[in-house]
Amino acid sequence: MPRVVSTGTADAKVKLSQSELKELIYNLFSGSYSEIERMITVFDNSNIETRHISVPFEWYNRERSFSERNTEYKVTALELCKAAISDCLDHAGALSEDIDSIIFVSSTGVSTPTIDALLFNELGMDKHVKRIPLWGLGCAGGAAGISRAMEYTKAYKKQNALVVAVELCSLTFQKDDFSKSNIIASSLFSDGAAAVLVAGNESKYAPAGRIELIDSLSTIYSDSLDVMGWGIVDNGFKVIFSRDIPKIVKENVKENILEFLDNNDLALEDIKHYVAHPGGLKVINAYEEALNLTNGSLDYSRRILKDHGNMSSPSVIYVLNELMKQRSFTAGEFGLLTALGPGFSSELILFKTA
Repeated sequence: MPRVVSTGTADAKVKLSQSELKELIYNLFSGSYSEIERMITVFDNSNIETRHISVPFEWYNRERSFSERNTEYKVTALELCKAAISDCLDHAGALSEDIDSIIFVSSTGVSTPTIDALLFNELGMDKHVKRIPLWGLGCAGGAAGISRAMEYTKAYKKQNALVVAVELCSLTFQKDDFSKSNIIASSLFSDGAAAVLVAGNESKYAPAGRIELIDSLSTIYSDSLDVMGWGIVDNGFKVIFSRDIPKIVKENVKENILEFLDNNDLALEDIKHYVAHPGGLKVINAYEEALNLTNGSLDYSRRILKDHGNMSSPSVIYVLNELMKQRSFTAGEFGLLTALGPGFSSELILFKTA
């Protein structure tokens, strides 16, 4: 089976406390939005302490065009991806020319050629590297990218796949959008990049892999297209973000996971490790309630949420990175990596510690 050899992360350059962001958003909206006194309390109930964004908040004092936002996206995304990949490869003692496939994941900007082509030139990758860009998967993108890397390295057992996910959610912020979705998103989302090196079991890097990837399951829930996504407006992306996401988790995730585990002759009690995308405090709580989780099963997810907020697709890799930091595993324990995103959809990956 393919193995996760290493992970890497890169934070956006501007770090702000949640209380600072609350004050900045309040001051920006207080003169125009009558509901701001009531809505601003979502910042206090988020369990987030700090977040990273790509530009100083003063950047939003004037209207920004889609072109300005996207130019900033391309420059900053490339910078963060390079840093995350460097961190990932350094942990593995791997070289960029050893990468056979690069899977690039993002949903917060547009580039053609895609950022992976820019990375090819910056990092000196092999000229025959296979490029697999994935766009529009949102918060599920990091998990989907790892799934595609697992499938690739199952087929090509001697090869190595690199997943890199980057999201600059802050660049999509609309200061004239007075919807509840925009206020909630501004209390939650942030920027970052993360990378994962996945090796086929005959790769020279495979023996160092401490997590074995076994299976994956992708699911799209019926009639749920309006739960999460982007609307396109003249100056960029407008967030679509339903308050029903925690309810959907409670009603659907357990059945989805039980089906997946049954396919692999396992039960919930067989799962010892959870790597769950930290979509928000209510989403984490919904996971715990739906799966009857106790004893800190989602502590890594809570830690990433507290220190980084929701970075969309890189977040689940940040959680995986926390697991990878552990100096030793008990070999043979099963784990589940899970994320939800636009569609509305679920990505699940079954893994085992090695």
